[in-house]
Amino acid sequence: MSGIPAYIFRQIGGPLLFFTFVLTGVVWLSQSLRMLDLVINQSQSAATYIYLTLLALPSLMALILPFALFCAVLYALNRLYVESELVVIWAAGFSRWAVAGPVVLVATATTLVAYVFNLYFMPAGMREMKDRVFEIRADLVNTFVREGAFTSPVEGLTVYVGERSGGEIKGILVHDARNPKNIATYMAQQGTLATTPQGPRLIMDNGNVQWLEGGEGRLKILNFEKYTFDLSQFDKQRDTATREASERYLQELLHPEAGLTVNQRNRYVAEAHNRLSAPLYCIVFALIGVTALVGGTFNRRGYGGRIGLAMLAVLMARLPGFALQRLVDASPSMAFVMYLWPALWIIALVAVLSMPSLERIRSRANSRVVPAAGAQ
Repeated sequence: MSGIPAYIFRQIGGPLLFFTFVLTGVVWLSQSLRMLDLVINQSQSAATYIYLTLLALPSLMALILPFALFCAVLYALNRLYVESELVVIWAAGFSRWAVAGPVVLVATATTLVAYVFNLYFMPAGMREMKDRVFEIRADLVNTFVREGAFTSPVEGLTVYVGERSGGEIKGILVHDARNPKNIATYMAQQGTLATTPQGPRLIMDNGNVQWLEGGEGRLKILNFEKYTFDLSQFDKQRDTATREASERYLQELLHPEAGLTVNQRNRYVAEAHNRLSAPLYCIVFALIGVTALVGGTFNRRGYGGRIGLAMLAVLMARLPGFALQRLVDASPSMAFVMYLWPALWIIALVAVLSMPSLERIRSRANSRVVPAAGAQ
């Protein structure tokens, strides 16, 4: 690629990277707030917080890239207009496709990038993020051992730890009131959390257990040198068969495991077709942008009105796409409409760009009228 197409390609490439970075940063900040509560409550580090929020970004790229490309096309072409470069291109005899062609090429490359994110990085990132979040929430050390604080991992169970030093904990109090007829309080000078073949255990040293005989009556106290408190009921293992639609690869969405309900299968099918159809809006948005600025007649007063209409057209093109996904969720046989809608926009916009401009039509009409007048 060389000449005018290569120049326009470069003019769009830089703004595309800039707008992608800006929009990704805005969306990342909004999404990261949801992780903040988890990280603070589970005493996680800042590195864990950043890692979790970055894993969620691939799921947003298919939505961000079309809008970033639309902004880049409007910015680049409007700048070429302001600096009179478009005027020079038209004066040199180049057609609209000399400008629209590189835009479509950039849009095609962006679409391929969106497919890579949708089909691989999105499910991989969401799978890793959900697994990591599950591990954090199921971390018994952070759930039970919070130095100088009372914690209630489940209703009826209260745990207090006075001091935590490495793998050893001191000043332990466990009040177990899950069974109203068998309420017990465990106190120990020190202890450790251990993982055994039978599951996790809290091993307490030099303490006692207190309970009321029969749930009421005389207080019973039993001193012990070592006591093991069973924590296996809190050690939850995530069932990979319950992965959400966003965590599944395309093959897993189209051919899920047996035993799912009809609604679950329909939801997976709708998600699969959304991943395959959403990147097409990169081409739609790019064509809307280029049509707005080079699809009509030249206007010395600028293209502010056209840019406003282009923004409205973007909303008119994309918002029904979200509704169509809901339609396919209810009726998978309608999946073709998710591809038909952006395809109709592409066909219509290409047709508009391929039509001769009004100025050329008028000049041809004038050229036919003038000789006829001279003949008279």
